[in-house]
Formats: sequence, structure tokens, C-alpha cells
Amino acid sequence: MSDPDVTQAMKEAYASAGSSADEIVVHTLEIRHPSFVDEANQPTSIFLVHDHQNFVGTLEADAPIKGGQAVEFIAIAFDFKLAPIETAPTPQIVVEIDNVGRDITDQLDAAIVSGDKIEMCYRPWLNGDRTGPQMLVPPVYTLSNVKVGVFRVTARANTGADLGVAFPRELYKPGKFPGLIGL
Repeated sequence: MSDPDVTQAMKEAYASAGSSADEIVVHTLEIRHPSFVDEANQPTSIFLVHDHQNFVGTLEADAPIKGGQAVEFIAIAFDFKLAPIETAPTPQIVVEIDNVGRDITDQLDAAIVSGDKIEMCYRPWLNGDRTGPQMLVPPVYTLSNVKVGVFRVTARANTGADLGVAFPRELYKPGKFPGLIGL
């Protein structure tokens, strides 16, 4: 069974376990908020790469911010901590971003105060292929409980999967399904 969300090149990179210098998986985050604007007052995002050097890559054409454009991801340490197995209806992951500079903390502080939703998009890339991320549909999370410290930002990211909803969602009622009523 194949995974439809990951490109064939990414599958090969994972299978080779980094045996080729061009097949290094590069992990990036994009943090979006309506208040984030650039010098020209155009919508922008905070683009981060988990590496020691900045990374330039072309976003997917349908990305909501700078779609189809090459953007620079700023090198910074970040980590995902997967949610523990629990009975919570909405699984969450913990995100930590270390050594955060003043420019990022100022933007996040303003975003928190605004009350509008803060989104985070995770994109894996291959170092040798910067023409687009290696997930066909990069996952987007809604951040909550964002805490901005002097050197670290922590947040919870809602995965969007609501496990508290009944399955199947279709309600079988006699009005719509008359065969349910016995004669």
C-alpha cells in the first residue's frame, strides 16, 4: 500500500537512509497569521528550517502565502513532540522553537494578542530538489497555547483530526432510509 501524500523521491530518500548527500531530508515550518506582513505591506509568513544554514525552496503553487514563489527559510532549531496516546478527542503535538530572535517573538506576541488563529504548515524537502516540498498536501495545524519566552517558543498544534465524532457520520433515519422500518 502506498502513501499518496509523499512523493516517490521522498520515499527513496527515507529508504536510502541518507546514503547520498543530495538526499538529505530538510524539515521546514511556515507560521501564518493575518497580521504578518512584509516591508511592502504584503501578507507573509515566518519561514523556518531545521538546519544550520538558511534554505531557499519554491512553495507549492496553491500555497496560501507566496504560492509558487521561492522563499528563504531561516535556520533555527525546532522540534515536534508527538502527542501521547490518550483518549483526548482532538490529538495535539507539541512544537518547540529554540533560539528565537526578537523579530519572531515580536510577530508572535502581536499574533497572540490579536486573537486570530495562528496556523503552522510542515513541509519536508529534499536538499537536492528545491523545486517543491516532498508532500503533495503539506499538513496545516492550528496553534494554541502559544508561549513566547526569551529564547524559546512553545505551542500545541491541533492535528485537525477530531476523534470525538461518531463514525460513520451518516445518521440512518427512517425518513431517508425507509427500508429500516419493519413491516
